[in-house]
Amino acid sequence: MLPQTRRGSLIRDRLPDLVTAALEQLPPGLVLDGKLVVWDPEADALSFEALQRRAAARARSAPALAASTPAFFIAFDILQTGGTELLSLPYRERRRRLEVLFAAHTLTSPWTLCPMTTDLEMSRAADGRGPWHYP
Repeated sequence: MLPQTRRGSLIRDRLPDLVTAALEQLPPGLVLDGKLVVWDPEADALSFEALQRRAAARARSAPALAASTPAFFIAFDILQTGGTELLSLPYRERRRRLEVLFAAHTLTSPWTLCPMTTDLEMSRAADGRGPWHYP
């Protein structure tokens, strides 16, 4: 697994927890698009500051940071599988393949499938911010 930022910088050495999980759970030749988030147990919340610390970590401090502020990946698209690029496929088909990937490999933490709906009413549910808004 070669995690990288949206600017293309490789950050593999800063995310040993995700790299280990990828090697154990994900098939080779897979490219996912999504969001990296970091949980701060002390704040009991996601933390942008902890994410910044993880992103700036040196290889020596990365394992300790991984233990204290674990990283999670929220996947919302599958761009390549088995070495085959999927970008020419419609998003609905890529989404279906992403859902199959999660089911077939029974992916769990640190991998999360981003919720998605095509139901307009469901997307307007709750307080207007969508069904996945958490107070």
